[in-house]
Amino acid sequence: MPLFGRRVRTTVSSAPSQGERIGRKFSSQAGVERSIENFRAAVTQQLGAEPTFFEAQWSGPEPAPLRVIGLTEGAVPPLGQRARVSYLAVWPDGRMYFVAPDYSTQPTPPLVGMWKMRDSTLTSVGSVASSEFGVVA
Repeated sequence: MPLFGRRVRTTVSSAPSQGERIGRKFSSQAGVERSIENFRAAVTQQLGAEPTFFEAQWSGPEPAPLRVIGLTEGAVPPLGQRARVSYLAVWPDGRMYFVAPDYSTQPTPPLVGMWKMRDSTLTSVGSVASSEFGVVA
């Protein structure tokens, strides 16, 4: 099941534009590791089972986040086949970008509420444009 809601069949005919919105920006005072723990717990709660989490490499604009984790159901897809993977990038100052392939169809998923219940300092601060995010995929 996609992280942002129901399965929706879509087709993409071209690469995303520089301004296309691909995810949500958040801010938290919980710290990097605690923010990741809270996120992992909320995702697992939403899916009903723990997905596969893995470290990802940042290729977006500087400054780079301190950590980037990817998540997927099942095995980690090989490089070049990660179009359906979701990512969380976390900076030391509490900024976070959560990018998911189904963001355009479900920009406010139940996941956000579950995550905010675990972190009272978590706030939504905007959308992530495709030009602001990059991972080696």
